Amino acid sequence: MSLFHDDNHEYFNMERLEEAARDAMANCSLIQRCREGDRSAAIAHMRGFWPFTRDFEKAIDRRANSSNLPREPLYAKFGRNKTRETLLGSAKSIRNLLDSEIAGVFEEARASLIEMQKDEYRHSKHWEADARNLGISYEVLQSEPATPLIQRLIDETGNGDLVEFFARSLASTEFIAETAGETLAHAPAYTQLFARKRSIWMEVHTVPHDGEPSHEEIVMDFARAYDDSGSPERIEKLVLQGIAMFAAAADEVEAHYNHVLAVAAE
Repeated sequence: MSLFHDDNHEYFNMERLEEAARDAMANCSLIQRCREGDRSAAIAHMRGFWPFTRDFEKAIDRRANSSNLPREPLYAKFGRNKTRETLLGSAKSIRNLLDSEIAGVFEEARASLIEMQKDEYRHSKHWEADARNLGISYEVLQSEPATPLIQRLIDETGNGDLVEFFARSLASTEFIAETAGETLAHAPAYTQLFARKRSIWMEVHTVPHDGEPSHEEIVMDFARAYDDSGSPERIEKLVLQGIAMFAAAADEVEAHYNHVLAVAAE
């Protein structure tokens, strides 16, 4: 796939950003309790982050679709041919990534079935299915209110500054999702909590990309394309801010559901 830039790994310190996400997960009490098989923590995580998982996907559909992105700044910077080639390539790559993630988990799936039931394989559907396998009813999940910091994460997906949108909202989400998958997808104490003994949402974030750019690479490339600073510093700082926001939101979710679940148990 053609990106706007072919030197993103040299331009950005991707290892630093990946390490920041790993540190956030390692120091997150909620995630570590999940890893250790704490059912109440897993329920809190599923319920607490559901409003963001649902609304984040809507934001991607609405704002990051290539047909909805402003093209004039890209035409001015890269020319019409390069811009069109890259926008078409990014859409194709994201579709290919989705299919490869699905195939990696559902090896028996056929391409026609994937196409027919694409909505079922969307990440929010994985989250819903995992919640159901954890004993959380559809009605409970859908009625979950967003805590203040979860709402802030949701609000960030509407940021009008495209550099901030791609970096602080999208890229940080992708770094966190990949790291959460690394942490929990194959943690036996965690997966044993689910009726099917696996968390599909976590698994799809661990499947190799087979030579295609990862979601992180794609959104970092777009952030750079819309950025006029000529320096990686602003974008990397925004990603780190987003990662910190997720860490703070996880602490808030943990505290909130510690109370909610304790009251429900009385």
